[in-house]
Amino acid sequence: MSTDTTTGTLKASVGEAKLDPWPLAPEQVAEGDPQASGTILWKSTDSRLCNGIWECSPGTFDWVHAEETACLVAGRVTVTPEGEEAMEIATGDLVFFPEGTKTRWQVHETVRKAFHLRSSDPLPF
Repeated sequence: MSTDTTTGTLKASVGEAKLDPWPLAPEQVAEGDPQASGTILWKSTDSRLCNGIWECSPGTFDWVHAEETACLVAGRVTVTPEGEEAMEIATGDLVFFPEGTKTRWQVHETVRKAFHLRSSDPLPF
């Protein structure tokens, strides 16, 4: 899907959307060979807000979040925010991460999520 900065209504099938490779940086990967892919459905003209779909195969990696609200539509993952308890996130769960949160993701079953990001700085998409 192409990135759209219009203000029109948008609909996408989260489970069936075509995704592009979004490889994790080698220094992020802690274990296994997690393969990530995604698409941006919409972004603001200043690139500080966006909506999209993301998927990742099993493996373990580190991540630093923009402010993110996400809903898993497939899979299961254990996410451990730095200094906090680990939490399991599974199909149907909604999760929120404050901007700057450092996490470790241990993907047990390929996950797919719909997400909304907000960032103080322009996002790299």
